[in-house]
Amino acid sequence: MSGCGSGYSSATPLAPSPVPIQAAAPPPSSDSWLAGYTLTGVSLSGVVYESTPAGSAPIAGARVYCELCGEGTHTFATADANGFYRFSGDLADGGGVWLSPGIRTPVLVLADGYADPPGLAGRYVLINGDTRFDMQMVRR
Repeated sequence: MSGCGSGYSSATPLAPSPVPIQAAAPPPSSDSWLAGYTLTGVSLSGVVYESTPAGSAPIAGARVYCELCGEGTHTFATADANGFYRFSGDLADGGGVWLSPGIRTPVLVLADGYADPPGLAGRYVLINGDTRFDMQMVRR
């Protein structure tokens, strides 16, 4: 994935939230791919949808992959009947997002019968606090 695409995808933070809680950074080592990142108590959520002549339609069951979400990273969430997905920011339950200042978080969405909009070369979201990131798909 490289660059941001066009479409409705947004990275608009939700209502103001308190300063994110941060867990300890991983121990520095030359082979740690998370060096420079800190597990932060913030969430990532949004809606997976398609544009139709009648307006936006949710895509239930879409699978959203977030490379830096969760304590163990490489996490999936499944969109509900309203197309809504969520990665928890609760550090006590293994949630949160590994963040590094100014670095965008890669996400991927997969849904049977759908593809990314033409010209979209990847989805990256800059997370600053609890963040909403809606993602559009198109029928194949």
